[in-house]
Amino acid sequence: MTYIMVTTADELEQCCTALADSPFLALDTEFLRETTYYSKLALIQIGNGSSTYIIDPITLSDLTPFFELVNNPDVVKVLHSARQDYEIFYNLQGDLPKPIFDTQVAASLLGYGEQIGYANLVKNLLDVDVDKSQTRTDWTKRPLNQKQLSYAASDVIYLAKIYPIMQQKLADLNRTDWLADDFEQLTSIACYQVDQRSMWKKIKSANRLSGKRLSIVQELADWRETQAIKRNIPRKRAMSDDVIVDIANQHPTNITELRAIRQINQRLQEHDLKQILNCIEVGENKPESEWPHFTRAKKPSTQQSAIVDILSAIVQLKASENNISPAFICSKKDLVKLVCGDTDSNLYKGWRKLLVGDDIKRFLLGETKIHLTNNKLLLD
Repeated sequence: MTYIMVTTADELEQCCTALADSPFLALDTEFLRETTYYSKLALIQIGNGSSTYIIDPITLSDLTPFFELVNNPDVVKVLHSARQDYEIFYNLQGDLPKPIFDTQVAASLLGYGEQIGYANLVKNLLDVDVDKSQTRTDWTKRPLNQKQLSYAASDVIYLAKIYPIMQQKLADLNRTDWLADDFEQLTSIACYQVDQRSMWKKIKSANRLSGKRLSIVQELADWRETQAIKRNIPRKRAMSDDVIVDIANQHPTNITELRAIRQINQRLQEHDLKQILNCIEVGENKPESEWPHFTRAKKPSTQQSAIVDILSAIVQLKASENNISPAFICSKKDLVKLVCGDTDSNLYKGWRKLLVGDDIKRFLLGETKIHLTNNKLLLD
């Protein structure tokens, strides 16, 4: 693999200048997150199909030229499964490069299945076997050997090759603009912002609690998130879900009782324990009107469930006709919400509306029907 290493400020400037006029940039990152709250960026791979660079953010103290390059709205950023890469970019600069082309999302629209892996997509489009031997590499260690760097470079080298192929395939199917809404959602800052006051919803087994106990869970989950961010450690290392639920159930009133809870982090200092006790008190004394509660999905009636089954058949029919995974169009949960009155369904927006949403609406209005002819489902 041919690539250029970037380890100094001058080399970064040269890299960004060389790529500045590119119509698109293939992007990938290598990072480590097992022991931290925020992903530790270890490498940035970037290329335009002609040149490939590997930027070392560990040796570079200032990535401003890189972000100025990728934030250019006239340059398409091409990534595969971009969400984790974009989370890193957001945490580093508080903004997101636009516009984007996610090859994994586009692959679903081209009939390669939902959430296809990068190696499988490259194999399908280029008949190339991507080396997978370095997937467990600790990318933060230096020096990286030639095999590791070649592996990293290959991610954007092949990405730059499959992008125009996928563009052409989308054009051949008249689907070039279909993914605009999906890509816009990927670059929405709201997707990468942490709502600490809602972290209680992610606590395992919290859905079994209610009232004051759930109120305590909310306060503890908020406190845990603050500590994890402050110390840059995984949230469950600050306090596990099980301990949060145990505290809410046992309701300790002093440090001795708190210390007696099984699996509580013994490395917590006295000031930490006092903060936890304060969380318990706040949750306990919160007025009932402010208690958190899980919004239970409305259970469909027997009649509505039957309608969902028919809509599911319509979705599968349209998916089959267009060689698209039904799951990429919508989930059964989406259909249940629609039948139960969701007027803001994604099925009524963008390409999903054109593909199947209009047919579903006509069916629900009684303007069309689904029937079986010669062992084939037809909608007319």
